[in-house]
Amino acid sequence: MALVGCGWIAEAHVAGYGDLMRRGCTAFTVTACCDPNVANAEKCAQAIAQFQGAQPAVFASVDELIAARAADAADVCVPHAFHHRVAIPLLAGGLHVMVEKPMGITIKASRAIIAAAEKYGRVLAYGENVRRYLPARACTWAIHARRMIGDVRLVNIHSVERAPFDYDRAAFKWRGSKLLTGGGMIMDSGAHLADMVQLLFGEPDEVVCTMATYDDQVIAGAPVLGDTPADVEDTWHAVIRFRSGLHLTWTYSRQLYGEPVRIANYYGSAGTLRDLGFPFHPFQAGAVAVLADGKTVSSGQIETEYALSLSDTDKARLFPYGATDGFAIEVWDFVDAIATGRKPEMDGLDGLRAKALCETCYEAAVAGRPVRYADVLEGRVNAYQKPIDDFWQI
Repeated sequence: MALVGCGWIAEAHVAGYGDLMRRGCTAFTVTACCDPNVANAEKCAQAIAQFQGAQPAVFASVDELIAARAADAADVCVPHAFHHRVAIPLLAGGLHVMVEKPMGITIKASRAIIAAAEKYGRVLAYGENVRRYLPARACTWAIHARRMIGDVRLVNIHSVERAPFDYDRAAFKWRGSKLLTGGGMIMDSGAHLADMVQLLFGEPDEVVCTMATYDDQVIAGAPVLGDTPADVEDTWHAVIRFRSGLHLTWTYSRQLYGEPVRIANYYGSAGTLRDLGFPFHPFQAGAVAVLADGKTVSSGQIETEYALSLSDTDKARLFPYGATDGFAIEVWDFVDAIATGRKPEMDGLDGLRAKALCETCYEAAVAGRPVRYADVLEGRVNAYQKPIDDFWQI
């Protein structure tokens, strides 16, 4: 496998490789690290050598990597704007591909990646880590199988604070421009929320959203664009209605003063689940259940009960080699899907569906009216995305 893109998020993927290998996984070897910033690629290669023994070869471009036939598969960890520009050549070059979230910078870009995987007969996996952590799987089970809080009736996600992005940091140089990232936190950390709420509650129906950009910083030396104003949303309020009738309210700002507020409550007919972690990463850090009779069920109790419900076969599939880190599990799932010919836990279409919910929020804000999720998924509504597609000639 090749690691393509060796910046900030790649560090978590490298840690996932190491976790698997230290647990005895020999199903893959990392043979290449690829990044136009060769120093970053060399840093990752050296880190991998510490637990793998052999040091991966270093490449400055995808073309060089493909020409060298250095890998059978690629783990793509580049900025959002380059997902399709990297994944499609890799697929055409014969490599299986896993793409970090979001699948593509727009719906059209995402569909282009999926079409390439189908054309070239390669496995396309979606690199979503949050749903795979033990606490997240346990809370999903508590809602679905255990029905610990009964029928979920309302969800409130609220995160407001004063925490402007530091655009002097390399990891944020591209995160302030919608041409490079596709949007702000609705698209970035919001991709995790968009996946998890569909796993939990099914297909969305309609979204109403307002959003604003109060940040007036200029990003110095952004990739491709040079000096450019920060134009992604930093404040929004969305109401998402699901086909089931459930309503989810989603509020965020990093530009408001006062005491920081972070709330993620899932209200049911028999109790409430209170998320213990960052609200946009549902249940990654677990949750406490407060039941209708006043009793409290701790996160540890939920996880223990869930673990006891699993067969040995389920444990091996969901937590390979005993791993509970989401990045390690997504890597193993990708590798095992290639080896066995099965569908990955999350493939390109799963990534597209998560992507579409984020885009529906944007499209609703631009339209100034409710927008149907299906219309965005099928490309019938794309006013927000069109300038991005035009810029990248998608």
